[in-house]
Amino acid sequence: MKIIKKLFYGVAYLTLFSKILAFNIGIAPTGFYTSLDKNETHEIMVTNNTMEPMRVEISVEKDSGWEKYDMGEMMKIYPKNLTLKPNGSRSVRFAVKGAKDLPDGEYKTKLIFRELPGKPKDDSKEVKGETGQEVAVEFELLTEIHVAAYGLKGQRKIGAQLTGSEIKKDVNGNKKLVANFDLRGNSGLAVIGDIEYLDGGKKRLLKEEVKLGITTREPKTKIESDLVNIPNGSKYIRVNFKDKSGLKLGSRELPL
Repeated sequence: MKIIKKLFYGVAYLTLFSKILAFNIGIAPTGFYTSLDKNETHEIMVTNNTMEPMRVEISVEKDSGWEKYDMGEMMKIYPKNLTLKPNGSRSVRFAVKGAKDLPDGEYKTKLIFRELPGKPKDDSKEVKGETGQEVAVEFELLTEIHVAAYGLKGQRKIGAQLTGSEIKKDVNGNKKLVANFDLRGNSGLAVIGDIEYLDGGKKRLLKEEVKLGITTREPKTKIESDLVNIPNGSKYIRVNFKDKSGLKLGSRELPL
């Protein structure tokens, strides 16, 4: 009997300080913010959440929209590969060193925690091949986790203006808020929305403050955020956008 081994990778994209649950790999904390004015070392604890030995590879990648402001080359990882016992944990150190001639501003890189293939799993399924002969296909679920690391050289300067926004719907009817900004500072925007949901008569049904997301440092940048708490009867949404520092970015009222 011919055995074909297929590997399926479950990838978790996580932002700074998100929670990680129900993956083969556990990490804490989920990312860090560092100074690039001095040398700093940060530690992340990696845990094997399974009953089997595990190998984990740690690396960095440039994040989309931050290619010109990547700090991966300023970072050394110790160690880059881990062998973890069942339910075991080990720490990984990230030594960050900013260059003296580095322009002031915010930088970012993506930390990758990748579970490497190990011994075959027992989860197999019999399927028919092209000749009618049964073939055993084994499935190995491997976890890959992406988290963000940010760095700041000098002072964070914010300058931005809301240029447009809209509500998008996916094929299932789920709604997403999209906002575009002209960026004139030296960092991304950590955008917060003061959101009001209104009925057809513009009466408020719900008001909430929502962390909408973090933009890139590109001059033309945007955030996209799922709207998950829309009350029944909502016809409009009114949003006041601001940065986490409190800087007002603009406001919009949109039909839902």
